[in-house]
Order: sequence, then structure tokens, then C-alpha cells
Amino acid sequence: MPSKAVLYVDPDETARRRLSRDLAADAAIELEAVATAAALRDALADGSSAYACVVTEYRLDGPETDALALYDSLRADGLATAPFLLYTADGSETLASEAITAGFSGYVPKGRTDSVERLREQLQTVGGPDANRAGRARTDQRAAPRDPNRDREHEQDLERYRTLVETVGDSMYVLDADGRIEMANEAMADVLETTRDELLGRPVDDFVADGDAGRIRSTLDELRTAGDRAWETTDVTVEFTDGAICDAEANVAPLIEDDGALAGSVGVVRDVSDRKERERRIRKLHDGTRRLMAATETDEIARVVTEIAADALDFDLNSVHLYEPDVLTRSTADSPGDGSADEPAAADGTADPTDPAASDGADRGGLVPVAMSDRVLELFDGIPSNIEPGGGIAWDAYEAGEAIVHGDVRQAPNVRNPETPIRSEAHVPLGDHGVFIVSSLETNDFDPEALTLARILAANAEAALDRAEREGELAEHGRELERQNERLEAFASTVSHDLRNPLTLATGHLELLAGRIDGDDETDRHVDELEWALTRMDELVENVLTLARSGRRLTETEPVDLAAVVERAERTVEGDLEVVCDGSLPTVDGDEERLRVLFENVFRNAVEHGSTSPPSHAQEDAVEHGSTSPDSHARQDDGRHTASSESSVADAPEDAVEHGSTSPPSHAQEDAVEHGSATLGFQGTQEDLDEETTNRGERDGETVTVTVEPTLEGFAIADDGPGIPPGERDRVLEWGYSTDTEGTGFGLAIVAEVVEAHGWSVAVEESDAGGLRLAVSIPS
Repeated sequence: MPSKAVLYVDPDETARRRLSRDLAADAAIELEAVATAAALRDALADGSSAYACVVTEYRLDGPETDALALYDSLRADGLATAPFLLYTADGSETLASEAITAGFSGYVPKGRTDSVERLREQLQTVGGPDANRAGRARTDQRAAPRDPNRDREHEQDLERYRTLVETVGDSMYVLDADGRIEMANEAMADVLETTRDELLGRPVDDFVADGDAGRIRSTLDELRTAGDRAWETTDVTVEFTDGAICDAEANVAPLIEDDGALAGSVGVVRDVSDRKERERRIRKLHDGTRRLMAATETDEIARVVTEIAADALDFDLNSVHLYEPDVLTRSTADSPGDGSADEPAAADGTADPTDPAASDGADRGGLVPVAMSDRVLELFDGIPSNIEPGGGIAWDAYEAGEAIVHGDVRQAPNVRNPETPIRSEAHVPLGDHGVFIVSSLETNDFDPEALTLARILAANAEAALDRAEREGELAEHGRELERQNERLEAFASTVSHDLRNPLTLATGHLELLAGRIDGDDETDRHVDELEWALTRMDELVENVLTLARSGRRLTETEPVDLAAVVERAERTVEGDLEVVCDGSLPTVDGDEERLRVLFENVFRNAVEHGSTSPPSHAQEDAVEHGSTSPDSHARQDDGRHTASSESSVADAPEDAVEHGSTSPPSHAQEDAVEHGSATLGFQGTQEDLDEETTNRGERDGETVTVTVEPTLEGFAIADDGPGIPPGERDRVLEWGYSTDTEGTGFGLAIVAEVVEAHGWSVAVEESDAGGLRLAVSIPS
């Protein structure tokens, strides 16, 4: 090489000093080092300096952030007259191809043991008399006019590419315009199991699958005409002389004549079989995960896991063991044991709990083999045995909740059978469900990537088992709801048949008796009392039926328009009632008939309680408010019944006697006995009762307004009645509670049952008008 300076640019000061020291012994090389692209530009622009070659790192500073961008800029300014070599630690075959296509004369990877020596050889090659011209030779239409001696220039270009080809570790070649190999490196010859001399002159079609050569030529034509990119990557299938094939990736770039014609091409070929195999595994693992998520039973999930492991991950020895708390296993002390699933069970893999011998020294709970690959069944001639607590590596992994991997299971301290044919083995826990085991007959047979995929599969399996467990619990809950509903329906039928039939019979006899008796006032009073009692019982039976049916858990729902339900409910309620919908009510998932019952009971409660004054202590019903002073029955609204203080055991109905009452029962007393009250009666004097009658009369005929409105949580129902005292609001939804002496205490209890059956919640509040407000919250 002539004694001309080599200009070297590298932002790394240490790298600059090191290369200056390494090349200092070569008298033919005078190295001038600069730190920035700007300093390089200034040096090249200095007319007093002449450089035999420019060596540059790939990553630079400033707006020209890399060597290729810097070269294009210098060439556009007429400063790239010397050959350029790329000397970088960021090397790859792609970067090498880009550099050679851009016009660089060579490429040397930095940081290897022979990097300096190879750089020195490159400098000797490109620093000859024609180096500058060779460096200026362009491979696109923007190149300067070539010397008429095209053959010599072509040889110089080939020399430049030859240097690059030898440098790159991947297979690299140069083709002529006819697609024949003009140059190939040793790496390509080694891959194709031949010599470089045998490759020269052969068409590339000999080494790639049918159609790949044509696709490469099409890619080169597109690159030549597009002009916006220098190279392209395409997938090819390489065919070897023995018929074997492998997946490869070819980075190709065209070599273009001055007139734009295709002079040839350069390419770098990389074996991507491992990457393609990895992609295949991941794709199959992904497809298998969809199958896992579609499986509904634990046995099915376990089976799918073993199939995915064998098919997608190439684990032909694998099994899934799930924990069973009630399975009978041998105690650890009595187990010969092994470190793997290599001991077949007797018949079905479980001990017979009825066999005294089997129960001897046995524990309950263990890992049961639920699914395994066909290879496991072949190798161990049957289903592996259960794994008892403390029973080796599998149990250790399950109990610790962490994967345990052995390159040679025979060397494990807790191996139970040193003679096992298993060598490599991985135990991956499936949460609380069990353990996934993969095995191999070869030592150290699991690479990190395979183990990572096994863990991913195990995590997916755990998620599927969690889902199956939840769905199983929900299904059992649904079956329990069905059983509960059946019991409630049976109860409702019993109430309807066994109670209503006697009531109907009693009512009929009372009507016949009333038509035949022409008695005095006392007799008429007793007949009226009987009629009232039977009517009261019929109302109670109807309310109990509604309560029972409203409390049944919902198993099916449908979209329900609340506005339509409110309209239907309003039409069924008698009395002076005005219902106002304040805003657009939502459509909810529920049972339309039960929601109608809910609104009917709220509206009816507003009418019944809104037409009376706020309750005084005299109004409280004995049962519904826990009265403690026995006295009299309540009156009907028409005032026909008055308080009575007569005491006669003979006048008491059978139910009152059974509960220990010795005073003549009033209607309120009967309610109290039915609901378990210890003492009965109306709390107050006759004057209090007369005052109540007067107050009630003053409110009769007033219209009650009920407002139904949407809320952020669901909807609310509010009235303008007397409301509920704050201290009583916790009890208002309990059955038996009422502020009306004639109330049954079922209305709002039915509302609460309907809300609960839908999985909603209800809060008792005060309305803006001082009345009752029920706020229903619907979970999102």
C-alpha cells in the first residue's frame, strides 16, 4: 500500500487510541483519527490532504447519524473520492450487504481476535493504484461515468465484493447477470457441503427450491426500477446435494450498470430453520391454547395439555397429574418410589379403598395421573401410579409451587428409583391443581427455550383449570338454586292446596250459615269476625305464595323494559295513585313478571300507607312492631270492628290455644301467634284508636304520587307519603313489618326478595317529599 494516510473516524476515544497503537508498527499505514463526522468532512474538504482510504465506525454523531448516511452526503458533495471501509462492532450480514450496495469498498467486524489483521488486509487491498476509482464505482444510476475499460473495472468491483464476502460469517455470494455464481465464500461452500470451485459458474436454481430463483430475480428487478431501497429480504428453501432441505432467508441487492441494466447481484443467505421451528412451536402453542380455553372439564384440559406438549413442543414423554384430596395413596415410608412417572398402577392407577391390604399404611390425598402421552403408556406399560405426599421430585415441585428441572434425574437427592430410564425431567406446577411433567431419555435434553414454552403451556393450563373449577362451582350453584326453587315451589303448592282448600270450605259454610241465622247483634258480630278472619287468612296465603315465588333464584333472564313494567304495574293497583317516570328508565336483565310484582307491591304500599297520617304509637301492630300489651283486635277501615276486652278461652281459636294464649284473640293477636310474638294486643287506649280513625278519614281521597327515576347505580322509587322513621328503616324490608294496623307486613318483604333474586341490592331512604324512597342498585 502506498504511504498515504488513512483517515479514521470513531466517536469512541478508546477505540481510536487502540487502533492507532495496533497499526503503528506498519510503516505503510499512516493513521489519522478524528472523533466526529464534521471533523471527517473538514479533513476531506482540505485540498492539501490526500487519503488512501477512509475507515469509519457505523454509529456516528450529529445529523449524519450513521456511516451510510455520511457516505451518501459526502458523495453528493464530491468528497467521497477515497475508498471507504466499514469497521464496526454493530456488524451483521444485512449491514454488510447495505454497505457494499451503498458503495463501500469493504467491511470488517470490530472486536474479534483477528479484526485488526483483517482490517490491515483490507487496507492493502483497497489502497492500490486503482483503489480510488474502485471505491467510486457506484451500483446505481447515480454513479459517475465508468472508464471504458469495463472488464478491469468489473474485476475491481469483484475484488471489493470478494473482500466483503470473505469477511461475512454467513453464506454470501455474487451472481452475474445470468444468475450464475461468480463468487461464493467458504461459509456457503461448507453449508452446501461442496467446494467453492464447484460452486463457481453454477446457476443459483441448483440450490434453491422451484420458484425461489424466479422470485429472487423478480425482487432484484423491483429493486432496480424502484430506486428507493437498496436491498430486500426474501424467504427461500435451500436444497442440499443429499436431498435435504432447510429454511433460509436471503438478503439480496442488485448490481446495476451505468445504463441501468442489471449486471448481477449480491446476496447473503442465513439458515433460519431454528427460527422457523420456533415460530411453528409458538403458532401451535397458540392454537392449542384456544383448545384449552374451549375445554370445560378437567380431564379434557389435561388431555389437551399432553397433546399440545407432544405435537407443538416435541415433548413425546409428558403427563399431567392432578391433586385429589380423597384418593388413597401409599405412605412415603412404604413406597419404593422413583423420581418420575415410571411405575405403572395396578388396574386404574388407584388403590382399592375396600382392600384392607391397600389401606394398610395408606394416606389420603395425592397427585393422580389424569392424562399422559402415548409414549408414556408404551414406555411404562400402563398408567403411572399416584404420587403421594412427599413422594419425590413431582410432589416437591407441586408443594413448593416452583418448577424443578434435572438434566439427569438419577443424580437428584430424592430420586426414588435410580434405575429409571428417564434422564432429563422437568416438573412444572399447575397452581393448586397439580403438576405437568415432561421427560426425556437423554441427559440435558431441555434447552432454555423449550423450558420456557413448557412453562407457558403450564400457565395456560392452570388458567384453563381455574376457569373449569369456577364454572363447575357455578354449575353446582345453579343446580342448588334449581333444588331450592323446587323446594319453594313445593312449599307454595302445599300452601295453595292444603290451606286454601280448608279456607274455601270454611268460607262456603260461613255463607250458608249467615243465610240461615237471623240472630241478634251479638251473633252478627261473631259472623262478621269469622268473615274477617277468613278474608285475612286468604290475604296471608296469597302473600306467602307471592313471597315464596319471588324468592326463587333466577336461572334465566332476559332484557326487560322497566318503563313498560311500571306502566303495567300501575294499572293493577287500585286507589288514588299517580305514577311519574322522571327520566328514561333503563332496560335491565331480569324476570319481567317478578319485576312487575316488585313495582305493584311498592305502589300498593304507597297507596295503603300514604292515605293515612304518620303512625302514632297507637297504630303499631302487635306482630309487626312487637307490641307487649294484649288488648284487642284491630278494626277494618269501615270502623265496624272496635276494641274488645272480653276474655274467654272458648272464644279463642285453636291456634291461639296451641301458643299459650288464654285471652280471646283479636285479628292482630292471631298474626302475632303465627309470627311468634310472645304478647299480643294493640298498644294504646280506645281514645287513641278513635283518634286514628279520625286522622285516617281526613286523608281519605288524597292522591299519592310515586316517582320512578333512573340513577347511576340503577333506579329508585319514591313516594310522598309519611315515610319511615330513621330508626325503623333497617326493619322495613323484613317480612311481618308494617306501620299499618291492617297491614300484613309482606309487601316490602316481597320487594326485597325480588331484588335479591336478581342479585341486586336495595337501600331504604327518605324521599325529597319526606316519604319512602327505595334505591335499587344493579351491579355492572
